[in-house]
Amino acid sequence: MTVTAGVIGTRTVPALSTFASLLVTDPAQLDQAWALFTGELHAIDVACSRFRSDSELWRVNHAWGRPVQVSPLLAEALATALTAARLTDGDVDPTCGQSLARLGYDQDFAQARRHTGGPAPSPAPAPGWHTVEFDAGRRVVRVPDGVMLDLGATAKALAADRAAARIAAAAGCGVLVNLGGDIRVAGAAPAGGWHVGIVDDAEFEAQGPR
Repeated sequence: MTVTAGVIGTRTVPALSTFASLLVTDPAQLDQAWALFTGELHAIDVACSRFRSDSELWRVNHAWGRPVQVSPLLAEALATALTAARLTDGDVDPTCGQSLARLGYDQDFAQARRHTGGPAPSPAPAPGWHTVEFDAGRRVVRVPDGVMLDLGATAKALAADRAAARIAAAAGCGVLVNLGGDIRVAGAAPAGGWHVGIVDDAEFEAQGPR
């Protein structure tokens, strides 16, 4: 994916098993915006990572079927994931964690893609999002023992939404956040608008954003 604009401030780093790009229409605000951006990425990672043993999601996934009270951020991420599951009739399903692990995606994608062993086992269906018990008001979630949540389909988009809105409010300028193709803009766009191009390039992941 290619993102271009006029004279803007921009930075890109690897993050959340992909890349994270921030563009602001006022380069003088880039340092402040970047601090807010990286803070949001760290918070979403600590809340929602399936691979960090210190994450909240890890605690939910390893609770042996017991209810767990979670932070407002993970509660928001869970609500987002379950809403996506409902709206897509389960095509986007956060209970796919064990299915992904069975296919070899049991560690950070950057590490998993380096493993080129034999064929993976046959895929297993996800248990289904209806198995998740979530009390949004009390921020309590319970998943059956053996069910593993994976929020990768929605957490990056949520992080992009949260970061863009927060930066635009604090910096008072236009913002574009790009998390591996999950894009959110906020504030006033640059002259001519934001120009986002889609690149069909098999080498793109290895090369990074352009």
